Amino acid sequence: MGRLNANANANANAIASLHGTGVPAPLRFNSLEYTKALRPGQFPSEPKTDKDKEAYEASQKAVNERKFRTYWDAELRASVYLNEFIIGHPYWLDEMTKAIDKKGLHEELHRNKGEQLRKMLEVADERDERFSEIIDQHDAEGAIKYWLGMLMIDPGSAPATYQLIRVARRVGEVVVMCLKQNYNEPRPSQISPAIVPLIDPPVTPSFPAGHALQSRLISKCLDAAHRLRDQREMLFELAKRVADNRIVAGLHYPLDNEAGDVAADICFEMLQTGKKFQELLDSARSESYLEWNPDKRPKPPVPDRGWRP
Repeated sequence: MGRLNANANANANAIASLHGTGVPAPLRFNSLEYTKALRPGQFPSEPKTDKDKEAYEASQKAVNERKFRTYWDAELRASVYLNEFIIGHPYWLDEMTKAIDKKGLHEELHRNKGEQLRKMLEVADERDERFSEIIDQHDAEGAIKYWLGMLMIDPGSAPATYQLIRVARRVGEVVVMCLKQNYNEPRPSQISPAIVPLIDPPVTPSFPAGHALQSRLISKCLDAAHRLRDQREMLFELAKRVADNRIVAGLHYPLDNEAGDVAADICFEMLQTGKKFQELLDSARSESYLEWNPDKRPKPPVPDRGWRP
């Protein structure tokens, strides 16, 4: 029974979403049974004869030439571009802070905090109308699916474009958390009992707004990929809507969003200087072109396996 319980627990733990895809992880039962199908002399069985050894070495050489696919787990692979961003711009935090301070956004927040709180109260009556939307967009996966749905971006058919979204989310998250730490601004509900948020605020400082920064950065990346012809403004309307929902929910001051937008624009400019990011952007543009011109898509070659009927 102990073994059965252990297997049951292992199987239950295995049912989880794959990072960056939302696809449930599949279970394969009795998988060890398939090892019995391996024939003697078949790689990786230990070779017995000289002929087997020759075939073994040829097989081993062939499998060592195999590489993993280019677009693996998009959320985790985004770390490659995050690394390029940080190495290429070691003083990015100082530059973004200076840009936000140059516009006086944090100073204005302190100078007009009462006015900012009143603006939040003025839009609080929109909560009923936006309730489902706010809840749906509260986490990253919920928000991202709005871009995926609007532009019909599928990780399978447009992996580079999908990767762009994940890069914007991952880089944007690190950027905004460092900026939040720098300003260390309390949430609106912490300083005014009149602000009762629709949902519990994240346990992070308020300024700047993460949803605003990441949403705008996603839209800027997709805009640069030329996913839309004459409706690019819809990308930024969506980004604004997602950010504004956080104000309606009582989680952010309006100026939090403005600061997030400023940081997103600078972040995108910095990303574009990276070689890996530019290659990704070029690949996404190619995907967009082929989507609009499917007749231009090259047909895959038919492999010659040396077999004849």
